[in-house]
Amino acid sequence: MKLPIKKKWFDQIKSGDKDLEWRDAHITFVCEETGETLRKEVTSTQICDKSKIEWEEDFTKQDLEEMFEDKKLIGFALK
Repeated sequence: MKLPIKKKWFDQIKSGDKDLEWRDAHITFVCEETGETLRKEVTSTQICDKSKIEWEEDFTKQDLEEMFEDKKLIGFALK
């Protein structure tokens, strides 16, 4: 995940002086094929180890390894 941030706060995070970051509680999704956007409110989040998540039939383990580089993933509950 890449998030733009002002240099002041970037430097504080980098030095270890800032360990909490606030953001708006929504995600704007953009369809890759059409460019259509959809804004959804996030109602909660969860961090899980990727290997412990039971995936839907839409994805194989190989698909998931290619889609996500980290061992831990953030799940967003959407309203």
